[in-house]
Amino acid sequence: MKKGFVAILAILYITLTSGVIVNVHYCMGSIASVAYGYDDHDACGKCGMKEQREGCCHTEYNLVKLDDEHQVIPADIPSFEMPVSIIPDEIVWIDPAPAQIAATTFTYDDPPDPYSNSVWLHHCVFRI
Repeated sequence: MKKGFVAILAILYITLTSGVIVNVHYCMGSIASVAYGYDDHDACGKCGMKEQREGCCHTEYNLVKLDDEHQVIPADIPSFEMPVSIIPDEIVWIDPAPAQIAATTFTYDDPPDPYSNSVWLHHCVFRI
């Protein structure tokens, strides 16, 4: 469902960015037909008259296209300048209390030797 929706949006976006020609045919001052693509017909499909510059039938071709020039929005990024700080003339060093080293002993508990068990327990053969 999600992939289908993304595919439809991608096809729609590609179609609109590349552009679609829409021709609108006017016959006797009203819209007679609207079609996609370029149709080069000499005669009107409604009344049969040949199309002339200043006659009653004419066709307008419009290019429907999405602008590729996307607007860049300036981001309000704070400046990362180093703040100026006032350094005092005298620096007082405070000696920390001597740290006591804690003696820790580690004990390791090794697993039992697998061969010290019985053969039936080693091979997991349990007879009931």
